Amino acid sequence: MTDLGTRPGRALRRAAPALLGYAAVRALGLLTLALWSAARDKSAYTLLTARWDALWYTRVAELGYGYEVRLPNGDVHSNLAFFPLLPWLERLLSALTPLSYADAGFVVSLLASLAAAWGVFAVTDHVYGGRAGVCAVLLWAVLPVGIVQSMAYSESLFTALAAWSLYAVLTGRWVTAGLLASLAGLTRPVGLAVVAAVWVTGAAAFLRERRDRHETTTTAGDQAGRETTTVVGAREQSEAATAACEQEPGGEIATAAREQDRSKAATVACERDRSRPEGPSSGRNRSAADAGGARAVGHAPETGTASLSGRAPDAEGARTPSHSPGIGKSGGTRVRRALGMALAPLGTAAYVLWVGHRTGKGPLGYLDVQAGWRNGFDGGYAFARFVGDKFTSFPSALAGAGLIVGVALIIWLYVICVRQGQPLPLLVYAGVVTALALCASSYFGSKPRLLMPAFPLLLPLALALARARTRRSAAVVAAVAVASALYGAFWLNGSGPP
Repeated sequence: MTDLGTRPGRALRRAAPALLGYAAVRALGLLTLALWSAARDKSAYTLLTARWDALWYTRVAELGYGYEVRLPNGDVHSNLAFFPLLPWLERLLSALTPLSYADAGFVVSLLASLAAAWGVFAVTDHVYGGRAGVCAVLLWAVLPVGIVQSMAYSESLFTALAAWSLYAVLTGRWVTAGLLASLAGLTRPVGLAVVAAVWVTGAAAFLRERRDRHETTTTAGDQAGRETTTVVGAREQSEAATAACEQEPGGEIATAAREQDRSKAATVACERDRSRPEGPSSGRNRSAADAGGARAVGHAPETGTASLSGRAPDAEGARTPSHSPGIGKSGGTRVRRALGMALAPLGTAAYVLWVGHRTGKGPLGYLDVQAGWRNGFDGGYAFARFVGDKFTSFPSALAGAGLIVGVALIIWLYVICVRQGQPLPLLVYAGVVTALALCASSYFGSKPRLLMPAFPLLLPLALALARARTRRSAAVVAAVAVASALYGAFWLNGSGPP
């Protein structure tokens, strides 16, 4: 199991197969893009560093905020819609090296994609084991929109921060989790998903601690009551025997002897009660639970339930306990958890409030900026209308049916994640990312890449690959990698990605 807190070198060696496989898949994608672009007389590097969002991030790095484009229909596209962490890193790297802002953005994205792959491996390895971790990384690399991971976009940087924040939650490093969540909130609006994962898991841990304290108090009270009842009963019997014996000749001697025997019997009964196993309500074999309070050793969550953190079924379907810190009786643990929860939303809150101050429209100013791009949260109405419009003619109806199948597949994968008992922070994170992607009124062409950070959705597929024979898994991944590389080259030389 990956544990960067104690053996970072060993953890890197453990992740090496996943990282090498990821690098190979991305190299294939870049090579295919270069050949395809050359055949069309285009520059692959320009497509990766100077198109759509990449241009907006570069302008922020170079000129700062305040740039906007007014369209003939009245829409205003302001660069305030783009969160600042990637432009900051581009500016920093450009100041320290001879690289241009665009070059710096490309380098940041390449390094961030490797960090993201390592984070995906670390999370999956912690929950399901190393073999599943390698498969999860390869599946994330071969996504149809995987070419975005190599572009000067913020998806790779965000996924890296999100994955490592989730790993920190799973292993009980609450302050680290909060700091990374705060940085994720400075990267993309969907940083709210990481904040939600930290907050929900932390709140669940506090509630579990409160319940455990109540169970402990109740158990102690019941045991004390049993001991008191035993002693009182023995005393009453002794007194009754004493009264009977005093009426007989020589009764005082017999009474003293019987009182001594009954006192010994009461003592033995009390000791037997103390050594008796605890009842069902309090007899769980508890260990130091992890970041959200994982269930005790030997009591892993049943299928269909989510553990707060820790290990779900491994690649062979067996359930193994987790011994990660995170929920404990010490005040220090609770303080660190509370501090991590307090840090998590600071990044998003700081930028949103700054935009509100900059625009003079208060805390909701950022929503107005997004409205200028026709972005917002409408519960999926715009997306449903987009899909419905596809059924107005036969050729486009096939595309509409494909979209419905795709959405159904995403929902099905999430249901499988729940049924397999994924840790609570992963379920919360993936659920919020998916909801924000599918239920936002943004341009539909952006939705596939908006879903890319939701890597926990890939874990059921990773488990299936991990259970298969190595040769079969390798063949499947290789075939999908070739298809993904071809699609990425075609897509980037055509309409995508917006």
